[in-house]
Amino acid sequence: MNIKYIFCFIFHLLLLSFMVKADVFNRQNISTITISDTPTNFHRGTSGYNFENTLIIKITADSIIIPHGFCNEKECSRDGLEIEYLGHHDIFKFVPEKYLIGSSYVNPITYDGYGSTKLEICITDGRCHSWNYKKVDDEMILFHDKLNEILSGKSKYQFHSKMIPPMPKVIFDKKNLTSINVYQLIAYPFDEVLLYTITADSITEYPFKKCYLNNGELQCEVKSERIQYQDKYNIFKAFPTLFLSGSNFVDLREYGGENKYLPLFKIKGCFNDGNCNIWDFDVVNRYHDNEAKEFLNKVKQLYYDTLQSNTKY
Repeated sequence: MNIKYIFCFIFHLLLLSFMVKADVFNRQNISTITISDTPTNFHRGTSGYNFENTLIIKITADSIIIPHGFCNEKECSRDGLEIEYLGHHDIFKFVPEKYLIGSSYVNPITYDGYGSTKLEICITDGRCHSWNYKKVDDEMILFHDKLNEILSGKSKYQFHSKMIPPMPKVIFDKKNLTSINVYQLIAYPFDEVLLYTITADSITEYPFKKCYLNNGELQCEVKSERIQYQDKYNIFKAFPTLFLSGSNFVDLREYGGENKYLPLFKIKGCFNDGNCNIWDFDVVNRYHDNEAKEFLNKVKQLYYDTLQSNTKY
C-alpha cells in the first residue's frame, strides 16, 4: 500500500510539473512583441472607459515596425512617419525569462487616471503574455536597453520609411453601391463571421457565434437575435472613394494580427451589377486616406456600440 501511495504521489508531482511548464513560452516560438502606450487622457463612455492605445513598436520574426518614427529622450511621437526594418534580428533571444512564464499587467485604471505602457509577447499558437513596460531587474534591463536603442534610432538596424502607394483610379460609381458587409476575422481558430449588412436605409445585425482560443481554451460569444434598424451612423453615405477602385484586402491573420484584444475586420462593398470590392481596416496605415479613416471609425463605433447587445458568453 505504501509503495502504491508513493508511486501515485510521484506521478501527480510529475503531472503537476508538466502542467506548470505547459504555460511557459519558448523564445523560439515567439511570433510578435508589441509595445503600446495607454495615455492619461482616457475618458469614460456610455459602455465604460475608452482607451486610445497608441502602438509604439511591433516586432515580428523578420521585421521591426515603428508606426510613428523614432522616439526622443522625452516622448514618442504620435504623428511621425512610419518606418520599418525588414530582415533578421536577434531581439527575441534577449526576452527575459520572467516574461515567458506568465503575465503581470496592471490596467491603468488601477492608478486612477495614470496611463501605462504595455508590452505584449505572443507566440505562434496565439497565446500572449502582457507586462507593464519598465525596468525591474538586470535581466529586464538588458532587454529594455535593446528595445530603447531601436526606438531611439541608435541600433544597428537600418530603418526605411514605408512607401505610401499612390491612390488607385476609381472604377466603380458610388451611386451603384447596394450594400456594405462587415466581417470580423478570428485569428485562432482561423474563421470569419458576418456581423452587419448596411444599405442606404438600414443596418442588419446577424446572429453569430464567435469563438476565440484563449490560453488554450475555446471561448465563445453567441448572439441569437437578428436585428434591423436605420443607419444612424451614416456609414453607407460615408463609403470612401478609395474603396471604389477595386479590391485591396490583406488578411492580417496571416501575420499574427494586431493586438489580440482588438478585432480584425473585412469590408465588402457590393454594387448593383454583382461586383464586390473587399478591403481590410489596415488600409488607413497603407494609404493615410482621411475619408477611409472616417468611414472605418464609423464602422468601429457601430461595432463597439452593439458589442454587448444580446451577447452571451
